[in-house]
Amino acid sequence: MRVLVIGTNRVCHERLRDQGHELVLFVPRGRALREDAIGPYRHVVILDDDTDTETWAGIAETLHRRAPFDAVAAYNEHTYPVVRAVSERLSLPTTVDVDLFHRVVDKARMREILDEHALPSCGHAFARGRRDVLKAIEAIGLPCIVKPVDTEASVGVSRIDAEGDVETALRRVGTHHIERGVVVEEFLDGTEYSVEALSYDGRHRIVAVTRKFTDPETFVSRGHVVPAPLAPEEHAEVTAYVTRVLDAFGFHDCPSHTEVMLTGRGPRIIEMHNRIGGDAIMDLVRLSTGVDMYDLIARQSIGEDVGALLPARIVHERSAAAWYAAPSGPPTHTLLEVRGVDEARALPGVHAVTLLRKPGSPQPTVRQNFDRSGRVLATGATPREALDRARGATALLRFVYGWTGADA
Repeated sequence: MRVLVIGTNRVCHERLRDQGHELVLFVPRGRALREDAIGPYRHVVILDDDTDTETWAGIAETLHRRAPFDAVAAYNEHTYPVVRAVSERLSLPTTVDVDLFHRVVDKARMREILDEHALPSCGHAFARGRRDVLKAIEAIGLPCIVKPVDTEASVGVSRIDAEGDVETALRRVGTHHIERGVVVEEFLDGTEYSVEALSYDGRHRIVAVTRKFTDPETFVSRGHVVPAPLAPEEHAEVTAYVTRVLDAFGFHDCPSHTEVMLTGRGPRIIEMHNRIGGDAIMDLVRLSTGVDMYDLIARQSIGEDVGALLPARIVHERSAAAWYAAPSGPPTHTLLEVRGVDEARALPGVHAVTLLRKPGSPQPTVRQNFDRSGRVLATGATPREALDRARGATALLRFVYGWTGADA
């Protein structure tokens, strides 16, 4: 098949190439890589980040006339509107459901749908503008969470524990998001998990449950482990709840990544996505179970029936963990080198050490997932052993910075 792939998640692109398909890549400039020029693509089209969907669709139509596409595929949300425009313009099949995307990406609408289906949720209110946001905070009560309605990677998410935290929290959320609208939610106290699932033929298969570790102030993800160390009854409670949620939202022929908090009152949804989980969670699933979700999603995205490709019973043969290095500091510091990489890679159970920042880049002030500096993937016989190995290897990474400010 000749497939137009839009956006990133290049591992899925590679799986399509490995399956023998010809690929053409559409990617916004801000997400393009130099390596794309020598990647698994017949052609690469790069346009500015603010290019409208009709322009993308027009270029796709021109290419389609010369060599027709058989399908259009994408694996992350920011591309879904472009996929719809291309699919409709060219009458091409796609598994991307943009209406489902809008139901889940809008955190205010998501809460409304949960309420409509009488699914356990949390106290919440949508507010636009500073005055209404302050009223919503008062109505929901403290502690609470304030979050933009449609961002990712914990961008702008703030926790308010006391009245003195309000101004700092709203600065973190940002005036832009406050004027567009935010959701104020009751703070959910408990343990955080994500549920990785695949929907097809009206069924939802739970592939794995991930234990998540986040910074309590910034909500930046620090690590994950698969399988989550849950008691059998807790696992059943979480997966049954998520299955009900997927039914209520109408998930079909796509993966899902659903984040939940297991509270003293039971599981409560934090947010959800009609895509696979990021942060190398799919790598952890593969290392733990042998199930290659990248391959399954790539196949499903071009219309293959993937139900028969999943094992009848998914078994965790070992545990796998990811841990992130996230040194934070002023941007006047520049990364000179990273020490300890070889030592970290040589430790037992370590599968990969990935540096997310290159020498010469400014030191980030860690406020969102994109600000992290390195990642270690490790395996072990138990979740605890896998986590200890990943954390231990991460602790060996030493990010050496130099000051680049002007002389006084």
